[in-house]
This record gives sequence, structure tokens and C-alpha cells, in this order.
Amino acid sequence: MKPSEFIKAYTLFDSLVEDLEYNEVKKQLRMTLELCQWKQFFYVETEPEMQLGILIFFDVTFYKTEPQLFNLDSSEILEVDLLPFDGEGERIKIVLNGLDDVIVLNIQSNEVEWKEIKTEDGQ
Repeated sequence: MKPSEFIKAYTLFDSLVEDLEYNEVKKQLRMTLELCQWKQFFYVETEPEMQLGILIFFDVTFYKTEPQLFNLDSSEILEVDLLPFDGEGERIKIVLNGLDDVIVLNIQSNEVEWKEIKTEDGQ
């Protein structure tokens, strides 16, 4: 789905980013995160409140972080915004709570996909 559709369908606020992996050759950004399931409109109370998964951005034509170097330590998502942009794809800004300061991710992409990671107990 398009990034704008994704941020309308999912609430990322308070979710925890565990890892970021950008592959410039594949034009793909993989964000491992613990999604706050209980904040989603489709949440069912019998499900776990947090769900580990990978958010994959495809056809990434722009990716910039501020600061350029940072460490993730279950960095909490503080804000997600769709940015105005003239061109192909859509640009979103994700603000994370870093160890020393905030981390800002700017990502321009055509498609986003959420994949749940099933744990050993099947959840």
C-alpha cells in the first residue's frame, strides 16, 4: 500500500523501533519494530498488546536521517507525518526518541508493507 494509506490504517505512535536496515541497491528500507497492537482499530483484546514485525519500504528514492549517525535502543515513535512533495512516490517523516536526542527519518517511497514476525509460541 502507499505510505499515506499505511499511516491512515496503522497508528505507529508509541511503537518501538528495534532496527533499521537500508539497502541502497534494492531501494528498500526495513524497520523492525514492536507495534502497539492495542492502539490499532482492528485490535482484539485476546491478542498480545505488542506485535514484533518488519515495516518494509519499497522503491525508496530518498532516505535521510538527522542526525546522520545514531543508536537505536527500543526507540519510541513520537510522530509520523506525510510531507508535501512534488514527484514520484510519497515522503513521510518519522520522529523517534533517541538515546541522546530525537532522531528524524525522512523516507520517500512508493509502497509500504507490514509483516508480522511470529514468535515460537505462535503469537
